[in-house]
Amino acid sequence: MKEFISNDNYPIGEIRLGGQAETENDDYEKFRDIVKDTYVKNGVDQELIEQFIKHNKQVEYFVVDYSKQEKFDAREREIAILAAIFHDIAKGGDFLGHGKNGGKIAEKILQENGVSFELAYSVRLAIERHMGGERSYPGRMAEKTYGEGFRFPIPRTRVEQIVYECDILTQLTPEGFEKILLLREKDRGNRKEDEEVAKEKEITREEAATLSALQSARESYELIYLVSIKIDATKLWEKIQEKYRDVLAK
Repeated sequence: MKEFISNDNYPIGEIRLGGQAETENDDYEKFRDIVKDTYVKNGVDQELIEQFIKHNKQVEYFVVDYSKQEKFDAREREIAILAAIFHDIAKGGDFLGHGKNGGKIAEKILQENGVSFELAYSVRLAIERHMGGERSYPGRMAEKTYGEGFRFPIPRTRVEQIVYECDILTQLTPEGFEKILLLREKDRGNRKEDEEVAKEKEITREEAATLSALQSARESYELIYLVSIKIDATKLWEKIQEKYRDVLAK
């Protein structure tokens, strides 16, 4: 097994885009299995594991599609795909820390599997920077938790940007919206919040959860900027508004 070299003291900055692609489809399949095994090892609820895997596949699908539309070269595409596969590997634990923690976990796994220092580091950065700025839901939660002025590191390259936008685009799909509702049901804090809103608005808890999910989806839509993704995001957001028109009216 290749020795892991910590990149914590490496000059922070841009991802390393030079060089040829190092991974192939068989490698991607192996890494997907590693992510799934990590969820199981960490004791994540089986229903959530299934949702996480669906989400990861969807993000990866979007990354492959839009990286072609954006004319990524082989190295850019490789970094984006690997980041998509690993971006939520730390989910199931500290939500606010899953970007930073997941980046380090992915970096170590990639190096242990023969990937170069530069590629592993680039994937780590893309994962660390997929949490969004202060306008994102994780950004607002982090500011409440860690204090005013706290900011997650944001995407600095188009490779990182496409990973971030493909991640939040999933919230506008039927599968992604279902995942948000499931997470609100499973999390005690979210359930309590939805119960309080339901009592205040005199609606059901399920309707309150849907309203919260709709707000999250709307915010995600507003954070998408790449033209190729925005076009599809607009269509998806219009379908969501139509489907939940009655709930939005409450």
